Amino acid sequence: MTKTHLAVALAVASSVVAQQRQPLLDAAGHIKDEAYIPAPLPASERAYAGIDGTKMKALVEEIVDISLKSRDEGNRYWGRIAGTKYETMTGDLMEAKFRKLGLQDIQRPEFNLPPQWFPKEWDLTATGSGKTLRFSSLLPAIGSVSTPPGGIELEPVWLGLGTAGDFAGRDIRGKAVIIHAMLFPGEMGQSANLEGAFARAIREGAAAIIGIWGYYDNMAVWQGFREGGIAQQAASTAAIPAFWLGYEDGKKLRDLAAQGPAKIKMRVQAEMVPGLRTASVYGTLPGRTGADENILVMAHMDGYFEAALDNASGLAAVLALAEHFAQVPREQRRRNLIFIGTAGHHVGSPNARYLRDQRAELLAKTALMINCEHISASQTLNWQTTLRRSTAVWPRRWWVNGSPRLMDLTLDAYRSFGVGVIGDMDPSATGEMGAIARLAPSVQIIRSPENKHTDADIRPFVPGAGLEAVARAYAKIIDEVNKLDRKDLLPVPLGGGISAGAH
Repeated sequence: MTKTHLAVALAVASSVVAQQRQPLLDAAGHIKDEAYIPAPLPASERAYAGIDGTKMKALVEEIVDISLKSRDEGNRYWGRIAGTKYETMTGDLMEAKFRKLGLQDIQRPEFNLPPQWFPKEWDLTATGSGKTLRFSSLLPAIGSVSTPPGGIELEPVWLGLGTAGDFAGRDIRGKAVIIHAMLFPGEMGQSANLEGAFARAIREGAAAIIGIWGYYDNMAVWQGFREGGIAQQAASTAAIPAFWLGYEDGKKLRDLAAQGPAKIKMRVQAEMVPGLRTASVYGTLPGRTGADENILVMAHMDGYFEAALDNASGLAAVLALAEHFAQVPREQRRRNLIFIGTAGHHVGSPNARYLRDQRAELLAKTALMINCEHISASQTLNWQTTLRRSTAVWPRRWWVNGSPRLMDLTLDAYRSFGVGVIGDMDPSATGEMGAIARLAPSVQIIRSPENKHTDADIRPFVPGAGLEAVARAYAKIIDEVNKLDRKDLLPVPLGGGISAGAH
């Protein structure tokens, strides 16, 4: 055997041994979908056996393929971006599936979007100590202004977490500040917003901001620098050029700045695109003859990168529920079921305003709204500078607006199908339904982990076991709600005008 043959044989043997030692991982190092722990289906709940996680995961794959088409067609700002043809393609997919399932009254209400921020070109290099660095995770912050076409060159200044103490005594005027944003474990919040770091940098005269996203991996993120939350595309406090780097790239830039004189050359060209329109997709499974009340089941269609969790997971739940109830004879469906793929979530949720302002009569006859958003994510563990995934599904934040009976039946459904939730209920609904959740009885679970809006929001992060559990629970909630009159689902008035389940 030659040395080459021996090397190949050893490499193959090593690979086989590695796979034997890592039986839960696929060849790419991701948790195998079959390795996740499914909740046993109770004998009393066999009616929901047809809601299958494997089939739902295939729906996630189909929706993600639209995002990948955006990437493969050369878009650097890629995904099912609101106002683009890829969001429209997602609507087309939803409509086609609605029609195949026999849904009726298919509608595509359109919305005018305000001018939308679109980055066209960007680059950043750092030089110093005889080195030149480029960064694979580099993205402009949402809402960043453009530089002059030829770019700008600035001195970098490391400001740690960007607290008031980090800024004390530092002259940052006309410089590029580097601020480390520590991610809150298990959610998308981060320390720089909490500390007001970005607004502080702008107030004190920084010429540019570079944020470092987190303390593990090297995720590229579409995120704004707006204090208090995620920037909408057309609104940001960042009136200067601004970028994000992943953790590994950020460390390299930080260390280069610490070694001595350094320069950063940056360029970003963005534009505000007016006149864009977007459209939601509505489809109805009519209830029995004479039914005049509704149950709304919704999920938003747009998303960044693959957007497998945010929100192909929710769309898969909408479609699984539509398929399940389409097989129920019409005379056994007490209420009309209206399934909605909503548009423009990341740019202001125009569909929520539409329901609130233009469809008041519909909400007045709505017995329940369910929002399907970020429903199944692999639970992670921060291990030094690596984000490790487990075979468990993250517990979700949750919300119920309604009577004690609605609260009880909802939590009972979660227990029945092993849907883990955080111990305390959220003080308000968030996500696509947040603005309208108190206008009718409503239910939501949602999880927004660190990888949301990043290139790490990929299909292996969305366990089929979690998809299945949530969709089954939602189906049971719908069935139990249909046993009750609407008046029995409404919040119970308390003193001061507050309602039970809406606190």
